[in-house]
Amino acid sequence: MRKSLLSILLTVFMCVQLFAQDKTVSGKVTSSDDGSPLPGVNVSVKGTSRGTTTSSNGTYKIAVSGNATLVFTFVGFEARQVSVGNRSTVDVQLTSTSQELAEAVVVGYGTQSRKTLTGSQASVKGSEIATMPTNSFDKALQGRAAGVQVLGANGTPGGAAQIRVRGVGTIKGGTDPLYVVDGVQINSNAGSAAFTSSNPLNYLNPNDIESIEVLKDAASAAIYGAAAANGVVLITTKKGKAGKTKVNFDYYTGYVEPTKYLNVLNTQEWIKVRAEAITNQGTEAGAALRSTLSSIRLDPNLTADQIAALPTYDWQKESYVSGRTNNYSISLSGGGDKSTFYLSGTYNSTDANVRNVDYKGGNLNAKISSKLNNRITIDNSINLSSFVQRGQFGGPGGGSFLGSPTFSAPLIIPVNPFYKEDGTYYGTPADGGLAGILNQNVLQVSELNKIYSRVNQAIASTSINYKINSKLSFRPSASIDYRFIKGYNFQDPRTADAFNVKGRIQDQNTENINILFNAVLNYSTQIDNVHNISALVGAEYRDDQSSNVQQTAEGIPTPQFIVAGAAANPITTFASWSGYKKSGVFGRVNYDYSGKYLLGLTARYDGSSRFGSNNLWGFFPGVSLGWDAAQEDFLKTSSIVNQLKLRASYGSLGADQIGNFDSRGLFGGGFNYNGVSGIAPTQLSNPNLRWEQNVTTNLALDYGLFNNRLQGSVEYFIRTSKDLILDRPVSWLSGYSTISENVGELQNKGLELDVKLVAVDKSADNKGFKWTTSFNFTYIDNKVTKLYDTLTTLPGRAVDGWIKIGYPVNSIYTAQYAGVNPATGRAMWYDNNGNIIYRLAGDVNSYSRIIGSQIPKYYGGLTNSFSYKGFDLEVFFNYEFGRTVFNNQSAFMAENGGRAFNALRSIYENRWTAPGQITSVPRPYNGNAETLGSGITAGSRFYEDASFIRLKTVTFGYNVPSSLLKQIKIERARLYVQAYNLYTWTKWTGFDSEFINLGSGNNGTIPQPRTITFGVQLGL
Repeated sequence: MRKSLLSILLTVFMCVQLFAQDKTVSGKVTSSDDGSPLPGVNVSVKGTSRGTTTSSNGTYKIAVSGNATLVFTFVGFEARQVSVGNRSTVDVQLTSTSQELAEAVVVGYGTQSRKTLTGSQASVKGSEIATMPTNSFDKALQGRAAGVQVLGANGTPGGAAQIRVRGVGTIKGGTDPLYVVDGVQINSNAGSAAFTSSNPLNYLNPNDIESIEVLKDAASAAIYGAAAANGVVLITTKKGKAGKTKVNFDYYTGYVEPTKYLNVLNTQEWIKVRAEAITNQGTEAGAALRSTLSSIRLDPNLTADQIAALPTYDWQKESYVSGRTNNYSISLSGGGDKSTFYLSGTYNSTDANVRNVDYKGGNLNAKISSKLNNRITIDNSINLSSFVQRGQFGGPGGGSFLGSPTFSAPLIIPVNPFYKEDGTYYGTPADGGLAGILNQNVLQVSELNKIYSRVNQAIASTSINYKINSKLSFRPSASIDYRFIKGYNFQDPRTADAFNVKGRIQDQNTENINILFNAVLNYSTQIDNVHNISALVGAEYRDDQSSNVQQTAEGIPTPQFIVAGAAANPITTFASWSGYKKSGVFGRVNYDYSGKYLLGLTARYDGSSRFGSNNLWGFFPGVSLGWDAAQEDFLKTSSIVNQLKLRASYGSLGADQIGNFDSRGLFGGGFNYNGVSGIAPTQLSNPNLRWEQNVTTNLALDYGLFNNRLQGSVEYFIRTSKDLILDRPVSWLSGYSTISENVGELQNKGLELDVKLVAVDKSADNKGFKWTTSFNFTYIDNKVTKLYDTLTTLPGRAVDGWIKIGYPVNSIYTAQYAGVNPATGRAMWYDNNGNIIYRLAGDVNSYSRIIGSQIPKYYGGLTNSFSYKGFDLEVFFNYEFGRTVFNNQSAFMAENGGRAFNALRSIYENRWTAPGQITSVPRPYNGNAETLGSGITAGSRFYEDASFIRLKTVTFGYNVPSSLLKQIKIERARLYVQAYNLYTWTKWTGFDSEFINLGSGNNGTIPQPRTITFGVQLGL
């Protein structure tokens, strides 16, 4: 009996203990981003081996004992520990460590969740470009967005850049995208003050940028109508947030230095090759040597030992210099419930890598948001900027490049010294100049000539947000973009180009006023928790005007008088005005069903005064569809697929980057009729002229895999540009030569890849190692598909601006270089039948062919980011392939004694010298063209592959631990060192393959420098 009772009591005790220790806890795990359930979350009991995972709807069940602690872990989200206590239900929200898919992104006239985007849109965060030593954000975009090609025009500090979105969609018109900064449409015309390479985007401090969005297809950009064919770049700047005032200070300083010196001949080598060139023309060797020595003002009877003792002066090392860059930036932000503010200021000074070329400027920025009541908020912003650029002689594109050190320094005969014994300049015009064809002392030119432009800019906007009810809001706004550019070019009377006229002064003043008004009505609602609808309608008006005044005067008393009023001879005066107006109405509707099925409709009805009177208005629609398969039941439980969104879009965009009066019949003044001033017709009108139309189709797949550790997109697009405006010839009997008409067509097809991989992530609590890789790739196939009448080739084009059906815009049409005849050393070319020819004469079509294009086929970027504890390292490459460009400077330097220029050592060492020698470098020949032969630089020989891979930036930083900063009341501190343009892999034989041909190729173009900076970022 006792044993039975004891057994019963023991069993009851164990059951009670089991009941007391084990219980079932259930709950649901969701994302803090949007409240959506998270399937596949690991749920474990801390200190035990018990665990489970959440189901497709985010729910779980698990047995626990006593006062257990549950641990929730999920890749891409922060781990969380929760004490159970006496609860049986524990619901948990996890915070995403990568909120890219859930974040709101800026779209035209509003924002939208990235998860529901159906158009093609590339994003770059402001933090990615904040520390780059550039004076404008556009250059910092290079290689960071698929489908967006960026080229620096040159290495001038604060200089222009060229951005092309998805290729070239025009022949005659502009290729710049539309820039919209906080809703203000910026006039991107640099103005006519062309003495320096001006950039209208310099006013914007990169540190103030929150994000950059590039709208690439019709579904995204159609809301901007007739201005969106070349893409739209939306820049959103930082704004204040309620809370205590935060102060951020950023400073960097560093060195600017040349990236390359060309390897040229010394004095003795040049004398030898020049004498050889004269000898090959038929002159006796001794006479050729004497002629060479005489031509450079030396005793023609110098002995070999005396020639060997002649000095060599390195004009490159003297002209190209190291400089400094300094950047100061400070911002304050904060506010309360009723108002917030963001104030910032910056100052930058940067030297070029040549003498007396630099940039100095700064800006002040203020954004204030005031909440009048629960319904009305007023946003005001103003940005004031002023900067001065000193340029080199010859202008940004080379211009009169013979006096430019970037062109002439490697070509000057090296026997010429820099200075006389008394320290004054050698080879001044008063002394007859330097020996050789390039007879200007470029050091004197850079020192004495004064060339600059000053830009003062003010951009201001105000808007009212009126919340009509919980679903409807109204936002009217007004903005102004004002820019004044003063260009100044003083050519000192002691320098060669102004010596004979006793000095020359040129002044240019350009004023631009761009006013914009718009009003937008927004609506959003949700029906039955699954139907999400948002819509907007709006209207807009823009008025853009510019005026320009120029003058030239010559003859100044002394170099100390540097204003035109002191000149004796007014030469020219010029004044002009131009402007255009546009207005439009637009709308957009977005619909999604549970974030799974997506639809977007966009339309704009736009009018512009630039178009003909019969076609002032145009309609620009866009439609897009999307399906996120990852939201379907068959993938919701997948531990691999997090996003699998298919997108498709189609629509029409307009291009209005033509002249303000291209459609108008024009009269011009300045004509003289028997001593009486008069006017005359100068342009034939075309009332039917309309916008160039871009019809785009876009197919894409967005993916997120392995808990979004691998994310990206694949896109294929077709961009068909129709109704291209060309100058079509008309009968001379009309009194005109051409008329502007919509007659051309071309097409861009392309593929874009964007990949982001979290390769290693052990960065919990910022103590482990993390490695992420981002890669983007773009392929573009550009070709002309239609011209007017039955033409297959547009007449009157330059060799490297050929427009031919079936080939890219600006193709290169010339003879294929065939190398050197081994027996004679003469240059050879192929005709179109494959035969060797020595002279390019007669029908150009008998020996010319398309050999390449100035439009690259491939471009992109690769970023690797590493972090460990407080240290971080970013290594960024950008690349471009398939661009062929004429190397003007190397062509001069390949004359190899043919004229009195210095030469490249590689040309000298590989020149033909004896029968039977196999080489591609012809024998030196005086005048560069053999008897019955063409010049050695003709044909394809110096159309070089401008492809490159560039180690653009390497940044190493350290974030100081907050525990150390608390003692000195600093919230954040980061120290870093950054190298910019560190190294380039390229076949290009000149200084830098990255330039824009502004009229003189790369002659006189300042190459991009290498910059090493040291910086600090503080948050107070």
